[in-house]
Amino acid sequence: MRFRVTASCCTLLLLLGAARVSAQQAAGQALALARAGRLDSALVLLSRARATDPDDTELQLAHARVLGWAGRRRQSIALYDTLLARHPQHVEAMIGLGYVYHWEGRETAAKHQADAAIERDSTNADALALRRAIRVATRPSLESSANWSNDSDHNTNFWQTHSLTLPLTAGLDLLAAGNVLQASDRLRDAWRYGGEAGLAWSAGQVEARALAGARRLDPDAGDSRTAATYRGSLRWRPAPAFGVGAGYARYPFDEIASLIERNLNIESLEGDLDVHPASELTLTGGGGALWLSDGNRRKEARAAVTQRVGEYITIGAAGRAFGYRERGVGYFSPDRFHLLEGTAALRVGEREWDGTVAGGLGGQQIGREGDTQTEWHVEARVGVNWGDGNRVEGFGGVTNNAASSTTGAFRYRTAGVRLRLGL
Repeated sequence: MRFRVTASCCTLLLLLGAARVSAQQAAGQALALARAGRLDSALVLLSRARATDPDDTELQLAHARVLGWAGRRRQSIALYDTLLARHPQHVEAMIGLGYVYHWEGRETAAKHQADAAIERDSTNADALALRRAIRVATRPSLESSANWSNDSDHNTNFWQTHSLTLPLTAGLDLLAAGNVLQASDRLRDAWRYGGEAGLAWSAGQVEARALAGARRLDPDAGDSRTAATYRGSLRWRPAPAFGVGAGYARYPFDEIASLIERNLNIESLEGDLDVHPASELTLTGGGGALWLSDGNRRKEARAAVTQRVGEYITIGAAGRAFGYRERGVGYFSPDRFHLLEGTAALRVGEREWDGTVAGGLGGQQIGREGDTQTEWHVEARVGVNWGDGNRVEGFGGVTNNAASSTTGAFRYRTAGVRLRLGL
């Protein structure tokens, strides 16, 4: 009898050990899939594993993490809360919950979790990284850029932009920005100076921002003038896989030297949406209308689909169509413009640096009676990160997309450098 009891105990221990190894393996495999971008596959694996062992701590932690990465934050928070109710001192669960709060913009709640984790384990690298991320999100930041563009119609622009973001309280930021542009072509030079200020507000599923300012337009030929600028946007994300937004703007039409001479203003109204039917698949669409003070009007629609392939590559397709009511003077305004292209992007990098090379190839039609032309674009970007949220990056690109240039030039080039600093 003693032998039978001992054998039974050993068998039970072996079964429990096998189950434990199986749970550990499932959690590890799911996290590996998620880090490779296969979030849906990871969630399926975790759901099946937890159906067999719903109270396993490692499976719960992995499931909560992947739900957070997939944007299903309410479910992630609920699972972290359940885990912490059973294990109040679980450091990894504290950190994971803190990150979800951080992604939601709930920095006070996130800081509470980070502080609790650090109190429990003062050298935990993930907890310290979370506290740095919270500091970056809650401190003022300055972003500056210097840019150059040129097209085959000999329009050349140099411009600088500077913007300041100052957090005021939870979910509310003060925004301020300034810009200066020097534009030239074969016949003339012109300058533009501008500034604006406003607020950005976010609460749960809703984000909104509104800014107002003015631009001073100073051409070599023609009268100088000052024009008011306004812009605002509202975005609603009722579910992680769906978001919709709308925006309004009013500003002078001042993209090139010849237009700075003219007394033209633009009002625009746009809407857009994004849908994520799978974690690696994104569908976007949008459209709107634009009214010019010379009486002209443009209507536009656009759509794109992108699919992540592996860890570094994204492929997709994009289309755009617009048309003006009448031919405008001095700017690209066809009665119809169609564009359809395939796209691809390669992104590589580490925490300290990253780089992207992207491009597209397709066709464009300019005007109802125009022939279809080959369209292409290539762009590259490389950035270096240091400290808490500081970054410098350089970028450049070239395209023959007619809509990239205000005049519809055959070729358009751009390059620049951007700097972001935490204050």
